[in-house]
Amino acid sequence: MSKKPDIAIFGSGAWGTALAIAWARQGARVDLWGHPPSLVTTLATTRRHPSLADVELPQGVRPIHDPEEGFRAGLWVSALPTQVAPAVWTDLAGRTASRPELLVSVSKGILQGSFKRVSETLEGVLGVPVGVLSGPTFADEVSRAQPSAIVLALPLAIPDGRAAELQAQVATPSLRVYLSRDVAGVELCGAFKNVLAIAAGLVESLGLGNNARAALITRGLAEMSRLVEALGGTRDTLMGLAGLGDLVLTATGPQSRNRTFGALVGKGMTPEDAAASLGNQVVEGAFTAEAALGLAHSLGVELPITREVVRLLQGADPRESVDRLMQRSLKPEAG
Repeated sequence: MSKKPDIAIFGSGAWGTALAIAWARQGARVDLWGHPPSLVTTLATTRRHPSLADVELPQGVRPIHDPEEGFRAGLWVSALPTQVAPAVWTDLAGRTASRPELLVSVSKGILQGSFKRVSETLEGVLGVPVGVLSGPTFADEVSRAQPSAIVLALPLAIPDGRAAELQAQVATPSLRVYLSRDVAGVELCGAFKNVLAIAAGLVESLGLGNNARAALITRGLAEMSRLVEALGGTRDTLMGLAGLGDLVLTATGPQSRNRTFGALVGKGMTPEDAAASLGNQVVEGAFTAEAALGLAHSLGVELPITREVVRLLQGADPRESVDRLMQRSLKPEAG
């Protein structure tokens, strides 16, 4: 039997793989499991991920077909697409009596139907504390060890001393990790910024200019604030890496799938064709928009930009969406 892994990552997409690379580069033993099995085989044989083609997997990364091999790790990381994560973890939890000290979710989104955060759902599935790792980080840059900063939000069930140890465990010289106790706030910011990035892509594709994009990002942050604060998140989170930092990156960065998706839809593509043009990669903001709107409605929170993103995904004319936002009744900026 191989050595016991330090970390097991469940989800072999670009982000899960980038984290595996970053941690293994620092000497950690990382098991990496995911779907489809053909991707795991590719990772094992070529030592490269199709979306991170110029980066070789360090020796410490072990792609695995059997998730039970990863259950031996002390730290489990969930890098599964948001909408399938609960079902996959329900299946995984039924395969073993083993449980980690902590599960860390790195997925970004709100669950459709229940409108719940991923961490609170997985906590119920596994019966262990669930933390969140989120912030302004593109997978390709993390895999190439470019300087990045991210937030590790841990529940209070993890004592302060142990939280500091976990912070040190996932930090690397090129991935600076800040510690937070605001799990809900960090997770909601990571989910909601994808919706706003779709709107930013729309503004870009319509050629509305930098003024409009700046206004969109700023008023989008106000929407994010209303939702996050209604659910107990803090202003420090909103104005930090997980909030403003991740929003700016995802709404402006060329690698952002959500921004690119919004731009393609703004140019006249259907959401289905836009997703297909991106290689059918998961565009989390497209799933999160409706869930965020439903969550906000249940809380009595107004999200006008999000509402227009939902209408856009349902086939509304992009310019009419912009007109509706510009013609809303005038109000103080703080509103």
